[in-house]
Amino acid sequence: MNVTRCILCGSHLYEVVYNFAKENKTAECVYKITQSSIDNPPLGIARCRNCGFVFANPQDEVEKIISAYQYMQDELYLQEEAGRRKSARIVLKRIAKFRRSGRLLEIGCSAGFLLDEARKLGWQVYGVEVSKWAVKYCKEKLGLENIFEGSLEEARFPYNYFDAIVMLDVIEHLHNPHSVLEESRRILKPAGILCVSTPDISSLLSRFLKARWWGIQRAHLFYFNKKTLREMLFACGFKVVKFKSHVRIFSAGYWQQRLRAYNNIFCKLASRCLNIFSKKHLIKLNLYDQIEVYAVKQRSLRYISDDEHKEFGLGKKMKTIVVLPAYNAAKTLELTLKDIPKDIVDDIILVDDASTDNTVEVAKKLGLKVFVHSKNKGYGANQKTCYQKALENGAEIVVMVHPDYQYDPTIIPELIKPIERGEADAVFGSRMMKGGALEGGMPLWKHNANILLTALENVVFSTYLTEYHSGFRAYSAKYLNSVNFMLNSDGFVFDTEIIVQGLLHYLKIEEIPIRTRYFDEASSIKFIPSVVYGLGILKTIIKYILHKKGIVHFKQFE
Repeated sequence: MNVTRCILCGSHLYEVVYNFAKENKTAECVYKITQSSIDNPPLGIARCRNCGFVFANPQDEVEKIISAYQYMQDELYLQEEAGRRKSARIVLKRIAKFRRSGRLLEIGCSAGFLLDEARKLGWQVYGVEVSKWAVKYCKEKLGLENIFEGSLEEARFPYNYFDAIVMLDVIEHLHNPHSVLEESRRILKPAGILCVSTPDISSLLSRFLKARWWGIQRAHLFYFNKKTLREMLFACGFKVVKFKSHVRIFSAGYWQQRLRAYNNIFCKLASRCLNIFSKKHLIKLNLYDQIEVYAVKQRSLRYISDDEHKEFGLGKKMKTIVVLPAYNAAKTLELTLKDIPKDIVDDIILVDDASTDNTVEVAKKLGLKVFVHSKNKGYGANQKTCYQKALENGAEIVVMVHPDYQYDPTIIPELIKPIERGEADAVFGSRMMKGGALEGGMPLWKHNANILLTALENVVFSTYLTEYHSGFRAYSAKYLNSVNFMLNSDGFVFDTEIIVQGLLHYLKIEEIPIRTRYFDEASSIKFIPSVVYGLGILKTIIKYILHKKGIVHFKQFE
């Protein structure tokens, strides 16, 4: 009989946790209640001595279990519809803190109660389910059309298709969790959210009840805790952003039936207490023995598949467009343009914000693509037009350079490298790294204010940027297409708002050190406008906190 190797670390060294040939009959009783259609439980449950992952060993009944799922019917599941729908609404409310609308896929959707609740909230819903009975129920009883009968891999959904993917009580049943998670990553959008719920083998209840714990079932092939689930998600290209404890809502009659499997004084007493309720009365319990985790895509190149290499253009030059948000830049425009590396940049676009000098004439003479605002709209509004025009012209990377010659365009190749390598979604030139700001002549009061505001922003946003206020930036098209930058301020605080949007979408921002030049012709925010800018940043921070906690919803942060 072959021994199952650990799917996390590959080790063949293990120790038996529960051996059902020697366990008492209570464990058998739990099996009969939960999976009466599947006979002959596995020999036991093993724990990897190397990484601690727990799994069924051996798994020579896998094919039989998978076959049983196809023909499984669960009338008891339908009887608990009211409670399951209420639990589903809790999960959907938690998902809404990350994504509020779009396409939602549930893997192992069963009778479709969560999908039906999601549809009511405006989601476009899809399901994958192996049970023929459940698929029929979804389609005929609930009118859910987008249900695929079979495995996720067989469904072959398009790349970056879903905004949210949900797996409730599924991953522990899978013969190959890696394959399903990797496929989930392929079809999840860059800013999408993955929700996985599974029993916690390390919970207090599991350790107390041991083999009698409800989570020990012969249909469960793998047993996770927070550590091993995080490691598996990481290995498949996901980053955990939140752990929650899953809430169960069932009828009093259901809870009584489950407690009867446990022959001890406490369970008998609890069962009798439930008699004060009607059998249909819903009871909400959090036993803290079920993990609910929310994860997003990792941005590291090592987790990007060959298909994504082709899709995102990694390993080849990406179309790079430089945008110049101009206002009265006639004296410095030619100097700036001269330092832009033409062999790296595919196109240059200038947007003039109703300059009072001859910026437009100089730009046209230099052969630039020029777009002109009919009236002065502000620095943020100028950027909006810049990014719109760059995306319309097919940019894969958009580099913003101020045409006042304050920043050094010769380092554009270094700025865009992390994006081309798939290591970042945006790269900022930081004046605070390696002392570039003071050496370049930045006023001391402005330098210190920059440091204080950046420190505050790092604390609130849980980031480690050295500067939030640089005007020399490179964005991937993916970044700009993921955020609602058109809803941002028309003023200087636009620079902070677009960062907040990226963080809320879990986009990765990197920095490189740059040097700057401060001289008379270089544009600079004066003291009073700087105070207004600082207050705008504080306002953005407050909006972020309210939005993140779900107190007030701001459309620009969706």
